[in-house]
Formats: sequence, structure tokens, C-alpha cells
Amino acid sequence: METAGNRMTSPILSIDQDENINTAAEKIYANEVGSLLVTHNENFIGIITKTDLMLKVLIKNLNSESTLVAEVMSQPLISIDVDEPLESAKNLLHEKSIRHLVVTRNNEVVGILSTKDL
Repeated sequence: METAGNRMTSPILSIDQDENINTAAEKIYANEVGSLLVTHNENFIGIITKTDLMLKVLIKNLNSESTLVAEVMSQPLISIDVDEPLESAKNLLHEKSIRHLVVTRNNEVVGILSTKDL
């Protein structure tokens, strides 16, 4: 049986909530990823995605230098255990109308699973 862990992306790329949107966009582009996990005091607290950048920054014409990641990130994080069947991950993505899931093992974040990984 294929699991969420079989398809997840790891290591995790992250950005601090106090960084600006421009820095987030540059990091997403440079690493060719669709999202970054957002941290505060070394804890994962949210996620910022390409979609967040388009819908919450570009369309609203926000200044990417003065707008902080914390202002546009999505939260709470939605997760799935590394050993859950891939079908459960697909169902959760669909049910929550999201494109990224945090993958955990023993409640620790170990990767990201996105619709492109399916």
C-alpha cells in the first residue's frame, strides 16, 4: 500500500513569520516549490503558498516589501500521518479544498505532500 510518506517532499523548506512577502516569493521561486512552512520560535505555525501570494498579495496590490508572511499565511496547518494511505491524503486534500498537507510522524513534521506529488 502506498502511503503519504512515500510521496512526500522532504526536507521541509520554511520561512519565519516576520519575513516579508518578497523574501517568501524569492525562496519559493529559487527552490521551485509551491509552498513554505511558516515558523515562529522554531515551531511550524502555518503555510504560505503560491496561491496565497497570488490571491492575498498580487490581487490586493499589497506591497511585497512591507507585507509580512504572518499577514497572508494560511493556518492552521492540516496534517496527515506518514503511514496513512495515499488515498486518505487525496480525500483530505479534496475535503479541505487545499493543495498541501503537512506530513507528520509521532506528531513531528517530516514532510509536505502536495497535489503535484499525487
